[in-house]
Amino acid sequence: MTSHLPICSFVVVNYNGLRHLKPCFEALQQLDYPSDRINVVMVDNGSRDGSIEYVDRLFPEVRAVSNTANNFARALNLGVRLSKGEYIVFLNNDAQLQPQWLKELVQYLDGHSDVGAAAGKIRFLDGRINSVGHRRLPNHYWEDIGYGEADEGQYDEPMEVEGLCWAATIFRRSCLEDVGDIDEEFVMYFEDVEYSKRCLDRGWKLHYVPSAIADHEVGGSSTGNTLTEYFCNRNRFLYLAKHEPLELINAIQTSVFWIEKQFDRLYDCLLVTFKKLVESQSIETVNAILPQLCERLVPIYGARDIDKLLSQLELILSYRKPTIAIYDHALHFIGGGQKYLATLASILQDRFDITFLGNKPVTVRELESWYGLNLSRCKIKIVPLPFFDKRGVRHIDSTWVTGDVENPFNAISEESKHYDIFINSNQLTKVTPLSPLSIFFCHFPDTYREAYFAVDRYTFIVTNSNYTIKWLQKRWRLNPSMLIYPPVEMEIEPQNKENIILAVGRFETGGAKKQLEIVEGFDRLCNAHPQVMQNWKLVLAGGSTPENHYLKQVKKRIRKVSGTVELRVNVELEDLKALYAKSSIFWHLCGLNEFSPERFEHFGMATVEAMQNGCVPVVFNGGGQREIVESGTSGFLVDSIDELCQQTLKLTTQPDLLETFGQNARERGQKFGRKPFEKKVKSLFNLIQEEYTTLQLPNPAEIARKDGG
Repeated sequence: MTSHLPICSFVVVNYNGLRHLKPCFEALQQLDYPSDRINVVMVDNGSRDGSIEYVDRLFPEVRAVSNTANNFARALNLGVRLSKGEYIVFLNNDAQLQPQWLKELVQYLDGHSDVGAAAGKIRFLDGRINSVGHRRLPNHYWEDIGYGEADEGQYDEPMEVEGLCWAATIFRRSCLEDVGDIDEEFVMYFEDVEYSKRCLDRGWKLHYVPSAIADHEVGGSSTGNTLTEYFCNRNRFLYLAKHEPLELINAIQTSVFWIEKQFDRLYDCLLVTFKKLVESQSIETVNAILPQLCERLVPIYGARDIDKLLSQLELILSYRKPTIAIYDHALHFIGGGQKYLATLASILQDRFDITFLGNKPVTVRELESWYGLNLSRCKIKIVPLPFFDKRGVRHIDSTWVTGDVENPFNAISEESKHYDIFINSNQLTKVTPLSPLSIFFCHFPDTYREAYFAVDRYTFIVTNSNYTIKWLQKRWRLNPSMLIYPPVEMEIEPQNKENIILAVGRFETGGAKKQLEIVEGFDRLCNAHPQVMQNWKLVLAGGSTPENHYLKQVKKRIRKVSGTVELRVNVELEDLKALYAKSSIFWHLCGLNEFSPERFEHFGMATVEAMQNGCVPVVFNGGGQREIVESGTSGFLVDSIDELCQQTLKLTTQPDLLETFGQNARERGQKFGRKPFEKKVKSLFNLIQEEYTTLQLPNPAEIARKDGG
């Protein structure tokens, strides 16, 4: 009868340690303890060497489970939760227990009710001592007692110790439940020192029992001295922040990172150290220590980098929402780019504290009115730029800023320091972001790299089309982080279609929207097919400035057209919607006969607006239009005025084709609506929020890989 013996559970953590598993588990099978009173859990930290499959095949009595991360401390906690025993053993995969190990320790614990955990003599494979317990050293380091010594009987008496090596340690379940989970922020190494401290603080004793012997190879699931050095130094900071905060400043200066000037490694550890300090100590203690720490670190990293850490710490601790600044030097003008980012703000305003930055007076109420959006949780801050103000201009032209003058946009850079995320929404290339995270929205790289170019300093670059990506790579030699098509919302209640060909675009002084060519095409159609076109009319709609010479040319050309042409200048939004609703065909020739890439449509919002209302697009085959129109299915892409006329004639003479293409265009237009835009925006900012407002624990495999381990 063995039922009187307590059940003992073994928790073995493994990471790519397949070669150690056979001797480890075979040693458990040889223990002088009833097998029906033993259960074994192996927690695997994402091995790629087939460890789990191997154990399932050769050791079916072992319960092998996967951890969600390569985190030794988390794996132990998972193993404890899955264990059944009154006693629970933490066992390294590269440790082999001698047959009497478990029996000796169970008997010892049964006779010492105040002992929460015990370990035996842990030896290297050559017989030298690995550990008989932990003891503290000066400067807040710890060591294994007896490490490297020949085993000559000097440690053959039981003793109370300050800590135990977890290569092979047995715990009472009641001790583990009383003390609580292992601190997973330690990841690996020093977690045993920290847990021992908590055991002692709760009144549990830790004992060394020499008659229980384990042989240990060392490093079965970790690689290299660099990995050990990194985590031991990092976790030494965490231990002190948690238990002895007054020693933290001195500990940083006595760390290997400081002594060997490994300041990048030290910086990697500061955020989690600050977090541990704030979470573990009183406000009075934090207020006494944290400023001293920062003062000591500023000469190494600079005030800006330390401020970034403190700002991120506030977010990780959920003291506030992340802040976003959205800068647009043309915020005071109505435009598609402005609507793009205003829509983004409307989507994010519940999760982020958003401030629009402009250079000329404008209000949130005006933005809401212009774009039909709710921006009630957003704010606006106007940052004047004297360089432009003293010139008395409303339009801020960055090409005026050359290398021989001080960069006036430094004022925006300085303002960006006060936010977690800075968004340059209108591709002003001369603004250097000084926020922890930054996003450059590139609508098109319409200049080459020039004085004060700073786009390569941004954390993320977001583009509006594949066409823009192509030229971003060519002109600036940069790659985007994400493509987010502009949100187009122009669909209204379907109405009966009329014989209207609609063209929408600004009447630009240089004629980029090709209204003259559009009028020419319509005139050709009317002259060549008067019977077909007598019931059709062309409507040109778009904005214009006063005294527009190009608009005068268009008016002059219209007077010579044999068909009906209407001109709708500076049309109101509701009137434009009505035009979309009743028009059947949409023309757009921006890019025709052009060679400069910026004179093509970078995306084509007007085309999408038309398609969402069932207008069949017949548009120039270039720029972003190729991404919108599926030629021959939802419209036509054309390369000349002649082709424009040919494809339009098909539509005007084949009502069924016109209706089918209209339906296809409507469906295709939905691909570029608010819903897909919102999905992409949330995807990007979910990633940003996850990375920036959640403490990212280091992956041991990545640390080892960085150092060639």
